Amino acid sequence: MLPDEMEAEKNRKIIIGLSSKLDLIEQNVVELQAQLQASYKRIADLKENECSCGLMDEPVLAGRD
Repeated sequence: MLPDEMEAEKNRKIIIGLSSKLDLIEQNVVELQAQLQASYKRIADLKENECSCGLMDEPVLAGRD
């Protein structure tokens, strides 16, 4: 194998490895985005339930230390 071919093969292996890592990172981003959207929905649901229970209208009293 010629030196240029060896270099090309080395670069090909590096590119394939980086491509696999990129695929994994892209999938992680998709999963994290889905979790984030689910978290936003859950926060909105919790806020809605909190406000509808009437506790938000009660005065907050300072506790004793």
